[in-house]
Amino acid sequence: MKTDPTKPYNNLPKLPPQVDLKSQRLLLAALEASEAIAELKTMLTMSSRSISNTVDLLSPLFVPEAVSSSGVENIITTNNSVYVAQILEERELSPAEKEALNYTDALASGIHTLLTKGFLATNDYIKIQSILEPSKKGIRKVPGTQLANPVTGVVYYTPPEGEARIRDLLKNFENYFNEDVPVHEVFSRMAVLHYQFESIHPFLDGNGRTGRMLMPLYLMKQGRLPLPVLFISHYILEHRDEYYEKLRNVTNNDALEEWILYITYATAEQARYTCQILEKIRRAINLVKKTVKEKAPSIDSSELIDFLFSNAYFTQKGFEEEVGVSPMTARRYLQELEVQKVIVKQKQTGKNRYIYITPKYINILKQA
Repeated sequence: MKTDPTKPYNNLPKLPPQVDLKSQRLLLAALEASEAIAELKTMLTMSSRSISNTVDLLSPLFVPEAVSSSGVENIITTNNSVYVAQILEERELSPAEKEALNYTDALASGIHTLLTKGFLATNDYIKIQSILEPSKKGIRKVPGTQLANPVTGVVYYTPPEGEARIRDLLKNFENYFNEDVPVHEVFSRMAVLHYQFESIHPFLDGNGRTGRMLMPLYLMKQGRLPLPVLFISHYILEHRDEYYEKLRNVTNNDALEEWILYITYATAEQARYTCQILEKIRRAINLVKKTVKEKAPSIDSSELIDFLFSNAYFTQKGFEEEVGVSPMTARRYLQELEVQKVIVKQKQTGKNRYIYITPKYINILKQA
């Protein structure tokens, strides 16, 4: 137990934790989470597409999680502004939009690493953070980092100091992260790993966003999800005070079981929430397919539908390149889709060009 928050927590215990992961409360919570995650996994694997193609199709769903995770850190933007930002030049982006786009890039990096290597090592955590915070990348090397109340200035935690100590703790974290574990322990271990990462606090910035990102990546590593599509930060943002209170209570009061229950219940609730979002998207896709087939049969719709539901906002040029059609054919397709109200054309602010959206899709994404 740590008693002085102003001194570095250099005796942070290594993993595994001293807690009974087979307690009745944890097992019951794990059962609920397991059922919800299994339903989500089923929805994510119903498609006949390959995982790599599914990543492209579901990539817009990474944005709401990026926005929520940034929101936990008081970096405020909106889903909609980030979708628009994806087709802007870097110099046109606000700092908050850059943060959110960096998050989606970092998550894509983690997914690619898991799909190619099957595990995430310390250097992979460092890479994720370096994408999130390119100007503050790498392990903390100097002392002086403290977490304090921004209003009162009261210090509530001082993480371990010394690069060698931090790397040693991360190596221990890495080993625990990549172990194959019993099904009933997955959610408890995910919660433990998140606490441990936040306690190590290995970077100058981006620790919270990296740590939250690693939770769904851990479920992917353990085979519980094919892709890390789980709006866990959405829950944390809505319950931020409770999140920080329970996180600190582990350090100050050894309340690890309560922390595990909090994260496990959050996982179950967000799995169900994510399923609802995916079901809305599935219905929207089917409706657009039906509309195109019946009212615009001359359009080759297979790749086109995939494009519409993997690009929240797009330009004609992007449409041409991804769908693989000529400018003339693109214009014809887009005009016909507009007539059938499948897409809507908007003048881009400050630009002499138009952008397109699929209203049935963007309305779902805005609310995610």
